[in-house]
Amino acid sequence: MKCTHCGLLYVNPRPNTEEIEQAHKLGQHRGAELIQTTGYYDFSKVSSYTQTLKEIFGDGSVLKGKRWLDIGCGYGEFLEALNKFSSNGVIARGVEPNVKKAAAARKNGLNVDYFDLSEHQEKYDYISMLNVYSHLPDPPAIIGEWKRLLLPGGQLILETGNTADLTNEQHPQPFYLPDHLSFASEKIVTNILERAGFDVLGVYKYAEVRETPMAIFREALKALIPGKKSKLWRVIRRDMKYIDMYVHARLKP
Repeated sequence: MKCTHCGLLYVNPRPNTEEIEQAHKLGQHRGAELIQTTGYYDFSKVSSYTQTLKEIFGDGSVLKGKRWLDIGCGYGEFLEALNKFSSNGVIARGVEPNVKKAAAARKNGLNVDYFDLSEHQEKYDYISMLNVYSHLPDPPAIIGEWKRLLLPGGQLILETGNTADLTNEQHPQPFYLPDHLSFASEKIVTNILERAGFDVLGVYKYAEVRETPMAIFREALKALIPGKKSKLWRVIRRDMKYIDMYVHARLKP
């Protein structure tokens, strides 16, 4: 369903709160059947995220001594990229509701825990939300609430799939209910952020899998393994529609 006021595209009717919380904690989703999507640690994401950080910030020294909260940090690949990019100069912390992912991240030496963001009182120079937007039942309200965690002039990195303008045939299936609830486009996200009191500094878009020889080789291998999900078709399509989108914004004074 589409909101005529702000353009937000979302699932309706929405699953109940209990279902959503269960999916967050255990990684259980409904497609044609119950699906486990807890996933696994992906070392290739670290280099990809590091490259993105270079494109957004240029020099990692700008993060030295800065406090960064990664919301929904998963296995911690982005936290590792932050440490690598800043030469361990950033003070990075992650919050993750999925117990398996959080435990794995801690085992890798990362500062990851789960706490209620609505009651959290600490402030940060940067907040990131990677693959979080689609899980939010009300993105404008929740982003408006989370911005209080930023220090004055604090910055936000929001990553999500640019899927709101796709047709039903183009959209990745299944939708992974009950907690994939909202769909994004550049226009929708920038509108939400501006209404929430942010200045949008930049929008960066990438193919879901970077078109490097290694990426193509990796996805080709997945296509040959029964039960593995491959994104090879997205890598080789000339008219690729599905892309990852990073929006960089700064809290207005």
